[in-house]
Amino acid sequence: MSTSTSTPDFEALLQKAVDDGAVAGVVAIAQNKAGTLNYSTAIGHASLGTNPPTPMQLNTIFTLASQTKLLTSLCVLQLIDRGLITLETDVTLHLPALAAKQILTGFSSDGLTPLFTPRTKPILLRHLLTHSSGLGYSFLHPDLLKWHTITKPGAAPPPAGGPFDTVEARFDMPLLFEPGTNWQYGSSIDWAGKLVEVLTGLDLETYLTTNVLNPVGVTPGTISFHLERHPSLLARQAGMNARDPSTGRLVHAAGFAWPTGLPTDRACFGGEGAFADLSEYMKILVSLLNDDEKILSKQTAAALFSPQLKDKDPAAKAALVKNLEHPEWIVGYVPTDTNGEYDWGLGGLLVDGDSHVYRKSGFLIWGGVFNTTWFIDRKAGVCGTFGTQTLTPADPLVNPLMKAFEEAVYAKL
Repeated sequence: MSTSTSTPDFEALLQKAVDDGAVAGVVAIAQNKAGTLNYSTAIGHASLGTNPPTPMQLNTIFTLASQTKLLTSLCVLQLIDRGLITLETDVTLHLPALAAKQILTGFSSDGLTPLFTPRTKPILLRHLLTHSSGLGYSFLHPDLLKWHTITKPGAAPPPAGGPFDTVEARFDMPLLFEPGTNWQYGSSIDWAGKLVEVLTGLDLETYLTTNVLNPVGVTPGTISFHLERHPSLLARQAGMNARDPSTGRLVHAAGFAWPTGLPTDRACFGGEGAFADLSEYMKILVSLLNDDEKILSKQTAAALFSPQLKDKDPAAKAALVKNLEHPEWIVGYVPTDTNGEYDWGLGGLLVDGDSHVYRKSGFLIWGGVFNTTWFIDRKAGVCGTFGTQTLTPADPLVNPLMKAFEEAVYAKL
């Protein structure tokens, strides 16, 4: 464990969670803009699959899953700063596979034939960045899962199934609605990552490393879509865990092997595919908190932390708020929003109002399915990230620890 600002109550809570088998191990890091808070801790085990269990370290490598989305969004926003694209650009002009997609409207009376209608509205860049594009995930939407079962019999849906080694193949599925008219969490940021590659001629890993990671001093190879290219880091990768249904305690998920066995030349999946040392990921959060222009211009960074739905796509905003009436599916602390203040920024879920207990307007947050999360609150002047590795999304024993982390951080301000 390493801390430069003591939070003994929070650390005792984490240690009890480790002792009780609620988590295997945790890394939690926070900093504030004023420089009076510089907190980090690593508690428990990075892997339960070794004997003795491998200790958790601040430089343990985590599978980020959807915590990748912020990285890709920053790459896209840089292209706006460089004049290559705008939020109002129709991205289908650059992504023909996306242009060809129709809208799934239902199924035939016998349930065996999907029904479609042509798309009539453009898919704008801001639709991709705010999940209002019509793209979804088959594991989150029953109609897409049914479509997959009918059209790809015997193939497990992504991300479990394969081969899905390109964005076009993995997310070869129809739209769910006209762009801008609804909200659905899905593969939009994977397509945004593909857009970066098309517009720059670089693979997403190369672009991200050169233009986002290097400028803020991220140690080479500690954030990557291709961890298998960095053998020295594989030994630092956190093991994945699953909850034993008979005891409720976490055990090593022996059958989970990622990236072991994956093709080394597979695509960079900008919505889900990165691995990271969270202490290095923190450098990105701190740069955005300080608005130092190492990644984005001040104008574009301000848009990152501004509501994008309520004025331009109010139907999508209403759908998002409806979707968050039961936010238990989201990794991280997302309290029920009784005032309709949630919106979407250009990189995560946004608080657009002042009714929250300590979060300020412009607070931005998101996470990854294996129970990692990050947040930035520029008005309060603080940011943080929390990571553990558990197969249950938004694990009901983990999310309260994320809440406690955030509360402990704000209590120090």
